Amino acid sequence: MANLNKELIRKNIFKLLDYSGLTDLSFADLLDVSEKQIRRIKKGAAEFSINDINKACDFFRKSFASINRREIEADRMFRDKLITQHKGNPEYSTILEKRPSITYAINFELLYNENFRKKGLGISKISQLFEARGWKFSSAYISLAMVRNADRIKRIRNLERKGWYVYTVR
Repeated sequence: MANLNKELIRKNIFKLLDYSGLTDLSFADLLDVSEKQIRRIKKGAAEFSINDINKACDFFRKSFASINRREIEADRMFRDKLITQHKGNPEYSTILEKRPSITYAINFELLYNENFRKKGLGISKISQLFEARGWKFSSAYISLAMVRNADRIKRIRNLERKGWYVYTVR
């Protein structure tokens, strides 16, 4: 293991985590570590154990060599592919059946929606878009997420409904 690139492995695992839609808490549960440990690893203040890396590789369906060699590529449908691959494996399918993080829902569903990109959508329409995928988020939670992503999402006053907004790509 002289060629173990811990920084690249850490970077690749967290990239796969983002593309999988799992929350940090779900991932911590999967690895049987604390959420605090995941945050420390993200910051570079701690490292994944070999067991953690092997478990992550198994879950993400990637070889150890592939995450240790170069920056990994993943496509926006990675979560859906994982769901299909882990169907029948309750250890992993249970985690994937849960609602993804709101960040995932925005990055991998909302930002690719043509109506959102071209016309903009209100919170209720965004909620319906997520519900069509089986993801239930409260309108307050979605609204807060839109504000937190102001660097990528533009908020425009809805001229038809006073006090309401339409959101689109910045």
